Amino acid sequence: MNSVNLIGRITKDPELRSSSNGKSFVAFTLAVNEFSGGNQFTQFVPCFAWEKTAENLAKFVKKGAQISVEGSINVRQENNNGQFSQIVTVRANRIEFLSGTGTGAQSGSGNSFESNQPKQSTQQPSNNFDFDLIDDVKSNDDDSILWED
Repeated sequence: MNSVNLIGRITKDPELRSSSNGKSFVAFTLAVNEFSGGNQFTQFVPCFAWEKTAENLAKFVKKGAQISVEGSINVRQENNNGQFSQIVTVRANRIEFLSGTGTGAQSGSGNSFESNQPKQSTQQPSNNFDFDLIDDVKSNDDDSILWED
């Protein structure tokens, strides 16, 4: 089972983009706090959402908004001159607004949207999300949205 659940804050305003095959997506970074040994650490997790989920994320969520993300982990291998590395991202299949600085009537009211998919650190968020990796991840044509009241 490949399932991940995260609660965190958006590190910058989501920007809607289009992949090379014409699908809309949003790549975003989620700042997730974790506690260990009485200390708080922040992990910066690169995430992305497709189609209607992405469109609503870009429309209703702003930097600093707290959201819940349910999704799956994607791992991609990369070879740079014989140096292998792994790129790990989270595909957001369901997003719920929790609180924060999002705009619109939906913000902070506990509304959610989803697609039909299976469900203090020194690390700093990347300002340059690798948009090339988005095209490597295949999206389903049946992405849809469900608003829950």
